[in-house]
Amino acid sequence: MSHAIKCFQLRSHLRSQKNVCRFLRTSASLRQPDGISSSNSGKVIRRKFIDYFRERHNHEFVPSSSVLPPEGTGLLFTNAGMNQFKDIIQGTADARSQNWRRVVNSQKCIRAGGKHNDLEDVGKDSYHHTFFEMLGNWSFGDYFKPEACSMAWDLLTNVYMLPADRLYVTYFEGDKGLGLPPDLGTRDIWLSLGVPAERVLPFGIKDNFWEMGREGPCGPSTEIHYNRSELSEAPHLVNCDDPDMLEVWNLVFMEKFRENNGSLRSLPMRHVDTGLGLERLVAILQGQRSNYDTDLFQPLMGAIHQYSGARPYSGLYGSSDKDLVDTAYRVVADHVRMLTVAIADGCRPDYYKRGYILKRVIRRAVRFASEKLHSPPGLLSSLVPVVIESLGDTYQELRTNSQHVGSIIDREEEQFLKSLKKGQKFLLKTFEKLGPEKVLPGELAWKMYDGFGFPIDLTTLIAGEHGIKIDMEGYEKTRQKTHEITSQGGIQNKQQPVRFALTNEDLSALNAQRVSPTDDSHKYQCLNAIHSQYEFPSLRATVVALKSEDNGMVQEVSSGVECAVILDRTNFYAEQGGQQSDEGKVIDTDTGDTLFNISDVQSSNGYVLHFGETEKPLRVGSQVELCLDAERRLAIMRNHTATHLLNFALHEILPDSEQRGSLVSPEKLRFDFNSELPLSREELGRLTGRCNELIESNHEVCQHQLPLAEARALPGIRAMFLEESHDPARVISIGQDLEGDQSAPTVDGRIGSVELCGGTHVRRTGHIGRLVIVSQKLASGGIRRLTAVTGSAAKSAIHNEDVVKAEISLCSQKIQEFLEDEDTLSKGKQLASLLKWVTSLAEDIDEMNLDLLRREDLKKEVDDLRDRLKKHEKRRKKTIISKVLDELEKESLQSHASKIVKVLPEDVEPWDLNVIGTQCQRRKLQSSVMLICHRGEKIYCLCIATPNDEAGRISALKWAQGTARLLGGSADGDDLVARVTGKGVNYEENLVRKLSKIDAS
Repeated sequence: MSHAIKCFQLRSHLRSQKNVCRFLRTSASLRQPDGISSSNSGKVIRRKFIDYFRERHNHEFVPSSSVLPPEGTGLLFTNAGMNQFKDIIQGTADARSQNWRRVVNSQKCIRAGGKHNDLEDVGKDSYHHTFFEMLGNWSFGDYFKPEACSMAWDLLTNVYMLPADRLYVTYFEGDKGLGLPPDLGTRDIWLSLGVPAERVLPFGIKDNFWEMGREGPCGPSTEIHYNRSELSEAPHLVNCDDPDMLEVWNLVFMEKFRENNGSLRSLPMRHVDTGLGLERLVAILQGQRSNYDTDLFQPLMGAIHQYSGARPYSGLYGSSDKDLVDTAYRVVADHVRMLTVAIADGCRPDYYKRGYILKRVIRRAVRFASEKLHSPPGLLSSLVPVVIESLGDTYQELRTNSQHVGSIIDREEEQFLKSLKKGQKFLLKTFEKLGPEKVLPGELAWKMYDGFGFPIDLTTLIAGEHGIKIDMEGYEKTRQKTHEITSQGGIQNKQQPVRFALTNEDLSALNAQRVSPTDDSHKYQCLNAIHSQYEFPSLRATVVALKSEDNGMVQEVSSGVECAVILDRTNFYAEQGGQQSDEGKVIDTDTGDTLFNISDVQSSNGYVLHFGETEKPLRVGSQVELCLDAERRLAIMRNHTATHLLNFALHEILPDSEQRGSLVSPEKLRFDFNSELPLSREELGRLTGRCNELIESNHEVCQHQLPLAEARALPGIRAMFLEESHDPARVISIGQDLEGDQSAPTVDGRIGSVELCGGTHVRRTGHIGRLVIVSQKLASGGIRRLTAVTGSAAKSAIHNEDVVKAEISLCSQKIQEFLEDEDTLSKGKQLASLLKWVTSLAEDIDEMNLDLLRREDLKKEVDDLRDRLKKHEKRRKKTIISKVLDELEKESLQSHASKIVKVLPEDVEPWDLNVIGTQCQRRKLQSSVMLICHRGEKIYCLCIATPNDEAGRISALKWAQGTARLLGGSADGDDLVARVTGKGVNYEENLVRKLSKIDAS
């Protein structure tokens, strides 16, 4: 092993134990960054934005959507606040139907792939991020330019207190070529708000005209920029990418629609869409030049320092950051925020689209942590709680889904560190094959980065130790090409491979070249199956044809090309009959190098097409060795044989049922059958029991070749694809051997599973392990769908049941102790905590892989626990309200006061006010009453004028109006009953005394 790779992999372990212990001792004590107070923290700044629009301007708060957009949007990740409102903006959904006229929110956004890709820039500067929060307010056919500009200016200058003389605004200057006039209306609005003319600047279509796409809503925009330079006047810096002139807020006015032919028409309903980046706003308000110096990132910087043992973060950039330690701090801090949010929303690292991006982000962060910070493994997962502490109050799903985030990151990091060893082996072997010029090709240098995670400087370092140079020009070209692929969604999806169908011309060419159909009989070969230690021998074959997407049938393909390979024979299973295909590699028989990665296999006119991408040039006539993915094949075999057992057992329970479809994958099996009604609990129990009885019996799974007519004549034989069966046909029988003693009973599908099937199967049913049905759904009209797991997945489902049962038992015990406590009246928080626990249990049961029947039982147990708590909560609330009424009645009789102000217990909710108010009226209290409920940032009041006030001296409405003035809120109602909603920030100790003295006559 080279000195460089040893350093890269092992140097961090010299002090890892000490650093881990220090982190565990001190991570809980991370403090607010110096110079940042609680009054201008990121959390407060975010809340002020939302509260401003919600409370002052009647906007409805809409929670952030997931960073994983719905299918069909064409987006890898949610990258803007408007994504979830796109249908409304486009006119394909009516905003009024959702009661959305004015909306405000803080949206989680990710830009790490696709058109908007900031990944490679993160760490190099102070403001690029893969994850960021976009604050925004929207109007859907409600207010327009005047209100939007006025609210934005008011919030920035009067709430956030930004100096107006540091702000510049831009507007659309028009485009004569497109027939678009200048947006003078917006210009005049800014002037009317007091912005000096020299700070209202016109810009063209690039900067101040927004379009959703080539066709769709569009319109002019106006931007607010903040000048943080030393210059008092700096209009020349606006829209020049100068770090001293920051774009703060973009307001888009959608009033036009771009037709497919390029023409524009006016929209019948105009919208406002604004976006303000939280990270940039926080940096400005906290007086920081860098986003990373704000309290959104500084706790992460401290945690990174404590865990890794690296020098403290110094905020160095470019050439000043010679050792790239500060760059690494920024990369790790940014990336762990993105990873935590994406994984909590359901994204997982894999090799397709957003999963591919996630994998790259993890590896980039791990690389910087290991190489530059010299951190021991586990840094990223150790930072997840710090991210959740920062963001969890706003995005509750982070707390709910946090349990799997760290383990997923750790697992991916472990796989990456293993790939480093493989990468070194590959690199050293490549060095041996280089010619006398001793230059490593650029595409191989990029492969070291993209495939093995080696940064270019590490590859250069190792190459230098061996006297080898790097073709950097070729590296850059390959990097750019890969970036284009990534922007379009990553490498090929294993579930949706590119397929080049054989055309009539292709078939004619193959016949002319006398290329025989592929011999795929070797796909059934395996060794040591009797002892369940399955081995799938490799197979030597010859490449007889190559087909590329662009050039049709060819004689040769270069490296990095997607193509289809036809061989004279194969041991790979082509997808058919519901069974997914094999995956694996094509190996050079001479060098042992991988020539071709097979991601999908299909059959066409007797030819087996192996789809994938070449790693090295491949030619017709090449002698190769085929190696399939054994783990994937065996998992599929288990699930396919289990599908046959399920089919047979189901027919015993529902004799009229017929298979209507299936899917056999490594992870699960899916079985569709005809039935108007779902299987009952009793039927599901019998079905699962019968399947596992057949598995435990360890029956032999017999495979025979029979003439098709003879196979069809077998009693009780079943076949989903009978019309597609070959002659001779392949028969799979379980527990009955056609080739045994002729005196034995005839194979009969009525007493055992017998099917026409070309799939691959285990040799004995015991090799399946166990079958667990995890779901039953309605697939379509009259078609039911069962999903089941086997093998290790089934063991996991059983283990999950034990875990949930233990949690339910503990929860039940705590609930019983709570209910037996005589003083539950004063323990509202404990009651709320128990209800939250029960809700979390119900969610876990829905999400976990569990036996379907046990899932239903566990859900019932949890529902019973919830019902007990809810009944107690109802009784408790009734007792509290009754106590409040008794106190009011007593005070009214004893004090003879004309007005009583009563602050209700914290357990009383705002919606309980009306119930208490109605009871007050029924009891005909001697005094007029004001009930107060304080919740979060708001105060809710209900004023009830007593009917015994014969002179009518007290008006509930006037009392409410006076209260609203005091609380900075609003009031409505009449002289008998009136309501107030005010701001909780004005809540004081002596509030009761002040409210009781308000003149209500």
